[in-house]
Amino acid sequence: MVLVELATGTIVADPDEVATVLEPTADEAALHAAAGGNAGPIAIAFPSFTDGRGFSLARLLRERHGFKGEIRAVGYLIPDHGQFLLRSGFDTAEITDPDAVQIWKASLERIRHNYQPAVRNPLPLRWNASSKAALTLDETLGQTDDLVTRIKQVAAQIEGRIAFSTSLGLEDQVILHAIAKSGVIKSGAEIDVFTLDTGRLFPEVLETVELSELRYRIRIRLVAPDAQEVEELVSRDGVYGFRQSVENRKSCCEIRKVRPLNKALEGAQGWITGLRREHSDARAEVPLAAWDAERGLTKVNPVADWSTDTLMAYIAANNIPVNPLHARGFVSIGCAPCTRAIQPGENPRAGRWWWENEDKKECGLHVNENAKVKEKAA
Repeated sequence: MVLVELATGTIVADPDEVATVLEPTADEAALHAAAGGNAGPIAIAFPSFTDGRGFSLARLLRERHGFKGEIRAVGYLIPDHGQFLLRSGFDTAEITDPDAVQIWKASLERIRHNYQPAVRNPLPLRWNASSKAALTLDETLGQTDDLVTRIKQVAAQIEGRIAFSTSLGLEDQVILHAIAKSGVIKSGAEIDVFTLDTGRLFPEVLETVELSELRYRIRIRLVAPDAQEVEELVSRDGVYGFRQSVENRKSCCEIRKVRPLNKALEGAQGWITGLRREHSDARAEVPLAAWDAERGLTKVNPVADWSTDTLMAYIAANNIPVNPLHARGFVSIGCAPCTRAIQPGENPRAGRWWWENEDKKECGLHVNENAKVKEKAA
């Protein structure tokens, strides 16, 4: 019999065997006595597969009685219990078969994108924090036009790591300025700023990274694709194979951008982007905040409702550093081989993959971006 730490799936070395044992029939008096002045551990028994009263007891210990020590699950337990034990506030589980540790760990890993953080453990599980919380944030952000205030509200309402994926475009530079000006990072907010280094960026993009880091004293991480996947892609399609078909191009975007982004977003509770409704018809209904069910996080678009005039005025008023390519007619800037300057009157996205004829030209980073979370959470 071994003791497994639920947050990591590892065996607890030299566990403290002295524990106050609570049966599933424990009443409020028993809970109060166990939690009062006790640093733990408290072991809660699960006498059968169908008896789930232990989950409620753990929550009561955490939320009603303020117990901060270790809560241990003992008795009849299977790996699928792991997710519910974590959500209820358990730290460890006592299992009879040491060989089952990896099965427990795999079970927890499979569901980690779909449930909310547990009341005690740090594993990034998400569930109820989905549509209702995103709707609340969307409404909150809509009550002010001030970008710095919006950033502060995002930091205040989203617990855990908030990822800001910047392309160093105009919108993202404005957001970076607001993050720096808001002071939320210095005050402890966990905002992770990164950009996708696809291997085919314009030199001007990397120069803007350096200039922005010097200006705002915020490190911008470079997230690169898997080298082997890139090598296999080029070997299969050729150096410029992405121009041969839409499918080839989307495969290139998938490997160089989408997969690195998804990896960088793992464990994040929030994702800030620079999407605006004026970008294209496909983005005309982009909300200020929405629940991204596929990635299991709240997606925030703090300048979604900004006009181009508002954007440019903000840049000028705050002397925000911008990519010099913008002065040469480049509006939406992606990889160098896939981006051109646009002509006056063209759609801002016309310079991306200009050889394609389809109306909606996206790389796959922003899925279901039109879906506002307007329904009530169940």
